[in-house]
Amino acid sequence: MELNGDGNIDILSGSYSRQDEDMAGLFQVLWGQKGGTWKKPEALNGSDGQPLILPRSGSGGDDGGDDDVTDRICTRPTAVDLDGDGKLDIVAGNFSGTFAWFRGEGGGKFAPKAEWLEADGNRLQVDAHGDPFFVDHDGDGDLDLFSGSAQGGVFLFPNLGSKTAPKFGARVTLLEPHGHHGTDDGAVQFGDAHIVTPQSDTRVWLADVDGDKKLDLLVGDTVRLIHLAEGVDEKTGREKYAAWQKKQSEFLQQPQPDSEDGQEKWQQAYDALEKEREAFAKEESTGFVWLLRGK
Repeated sequence: MELNGDGNIDILSGSYSRQDEDMAGLFQVLWGQKGGTWKKPEALNGSDGQPLILPRSGSGGDDGGDDDVTDRICTRPTAVDLDGDGKLDIVAGNFSGTFAWFRGEGGGKFAPKAEWLEADGNRLQVDAHGDPFFVDHDGDGDLDLFSGSAQGGVFLFPNLGSKTAPKFGARVTLLEPHGHHGTDDGAVQFGDAHIVTPQSDTRVWLADVDGDKKLDLLVGDTVRLIHLAEGVDEKTGREKYAAWQKKQSEFLQQPQPDSEDGQEKWQQAYDALEKEREAFAKEESTGFVWLLRGK
């Protein structure tokens, strides 16, 4: 995206948390240069010269307690002209699943303080890890908000206001959260044939993929798959996996040692337990991109 009006494409990213101060995610920007190159990443500052930081929820300021630290971490920004004034704003999701709006001041500058996006006085929120995407979904000229969540699903917050005065309505669930454990009623399922809908950690994008002038929904997710080891039949795999899960559960119920040496030995024992599973089943974390065509 082009943040500062110099004609070069910039790269905007969020981060989980800075390391040298209280927990708070930063926004990183790689300013574009001529020739398709970028400068080194740097923290994106507000117009006061200080890094943009998401507010705490206590009073919309910085006086909240430690219990609302999740409001400030795992920043997931998008640049969008939310209020139609011709200046790019930044709207960011966070660990809490809420959305903060830094108003744009033009030329790649942004207001130092953010405000929460709300509906009827309550913050817009998904279950966790909000990741905002804006598009005029209903064709009324203003921008509607879409998001996935850590638990999965796809959610819409319709804009009931106007292009220059956004006002959001209550959350609409477009796709129910589904989980990501690759199991059904506690029974392990091998392979991926049982995965028929987006799982957890959903990220969304809307575009007319097939050129029919209707917005389609693209959903990325995370899924844990379990595959039988070569030469192991499903019946044997289920029996061995159930026995291994019991052994794992018993191991994890034991208190972990406090000493560094004890913790190292505990980790070695757990790694050995994980290695045992490889004899009959292998696990992988991966993800899919799903296409839900617009009607």
